[in-house]
Amino acid sequence: MAIEAQDRRMARASYARRSERVFLRIPIEIVGKDSQGKDFRERNFTLVINRHGARISAHRPLFPGQRIEITNLQSGLACPFRVIEEAGKTLGEGPEWGVECLEPSVEIWGITFPGRVGSPPATEHVDALVECSVCSSRELVQLTIEEYHTLATTEVVRRCCEKCGQPTPWRFGPAEADAEIVPGLSAGQGDRRRARRRTVRLPVRIRLQDGRTSVARTENLSRTGVCFVSEVAMEPGQVIRLTLGYWPGAPQPEEALAKIVWRRPMEGSNRFAYGVHLETGE
Repeated sequence: MAIEAQDRRMARASYARRSERVFLRIPIEIVGKDSQGKDFRERNFTLVINRHGARISAHRPLFPGQRIEITNLQSGLACPFRVIEEAGKTLGEGPEWGVECLEPSVEIWGITFPGRVGSPPATEHVDALVECSVCSSRELVQLTIEEYHTLATTEVVRRCCEKCGQPTPWRFGPAEADAEIVPGLSAGQGDRRRARRRTVRLPVRIRLQDGRTSVARTENLSRTGVCFVSEVAMEPGQVIRLTLGYWPGAPQPEEALAKIVWRRPMEGSNRFAYGVHLETGE
């Protein structure tokens, strides 16, 4: 009972830390002037987006305060951005940068974000990125457990679409785009994955080999891998056990053996984003 109570506290803390960020790989074009005043143009990807900015990959050296223009190559929408900071490097895909959108009303990412998260809802929900099968509108929504299980099982759930003006079938929105659809953009490591990722925030219990446990939320997942954010310091190559869809007090799914593939710090916090391979997911 003591462990279950601790898990409930960790689950509530995990919920309170949620933001409107989405780990989403969107093909972009970056245009600006380098430190020598020379024009440059580069095609790359976002790594994380939110309502007012993004974390992007860019091989061209940028600098804090620099103004650049970013074009979403899927929609053609463009906006001016300000570079905030260098945000590290992941998976050998080049330096990463935090950028702030200077015209957020344009909604360059083409996603409807929910209102800011306050206290947890009365019943358990699952955050997911979904897409209307009729008009391709994408929203970050809260699904009930029943809606999530329906979507995970049948690949479709009916909900009202504001753009269509009526209930329509919705599916999981992809967490990454195929580079092949964007001329001039080479496929990165993410595009060679065998299983497509879904942006789903499920509670996940992490159990280390020494018996310590922690509760976090997934950022996205596929048949063979999971991305989650946690305050627990772990290293690439470390083997852990995960319980996906973990709600304290409810019947629990079977634990999955997983190996940490990569780790990157989350700017402005003591947390890390982890990518893990599910050893039993083949």
